Amino acid sequence: MDKQELRGMAAIITGGSTEIAGAVALALAREGVQVCLCGKQIDLLDLAANKIKKIGGTCLTQVSELDNLESAQSVLEYARANFGRLDILIMVSPFWAGGQIHSHSVKTWDMVMNANLRESFLMSRAVLPLFREQQHGEIMAIGSDSSLGIYQQDGAYGVAMHALNALMELIRVENAEFGIRTHILSPGVALTNELDSEGKPALTASHVAEWVIWLFTRPAHLRGNGLLLI
Repeated sequence: MDKQELRGMAAIITGGSTEIAGAVALALAREGVQVCLCGKQIDLLDLAANKIKKIGGTCLTQVSELDNLESAQSVLEYARANFGRLDILIMVSPFWAGGQIHSHSVKTWDMVMNANLRESFLMSRAVLPLFREQQHGEIMAIGSDSSLGIYQQDGAYGVAMHALNALMELIRVENAEFGIRTHILSPGVALTNELDSEGKPALTASHVAEWVIWLFTRPAHLRGNGLLLI
């Protein structure tokens, strides 16, 4: 079965300051995808971008709070102005913070919801009109296995991950007829080292990136996936 060719495509990745986003960006660049990394920490964005440029890839960086629709649209227009197109949106949940509901910090709740859910809504809201008009596009959320169950102390993060799944499913049913595919990756804890504290093979950011490439290179006429635990 023929794979979908990624070379020449363009992608935006949010949560771009995370290790997973950097690994995914590098993997996409190796496939010939032009990448725009969006995040809050310029030093980490630059670190990831430099790795891509060393292999001859193309990577833009954009520092943004993604706190309103205008900032999301600005990221979209920045990528399109430089790449001339946009084919892929990947939204990486940037961080965990939780607590028991009866004592949960309201400030932490709002921060987690904004970063892990509201940003994803805003970026999806920004790109969907374009994807619908051009009749193709890939939207992926990289969340957490916290979306599969209810765990003590998960607090805002657990709620955000369940809601992120619902958001992606709504996007899928509303946009499949426009050639738009959605994907939900739900990894466990991804470690930097290939072995865990017990010396056993561990899930790494590079493994997550391999799954991303596999999903995007599936033939374009196949539907996107629902929640995929890795």
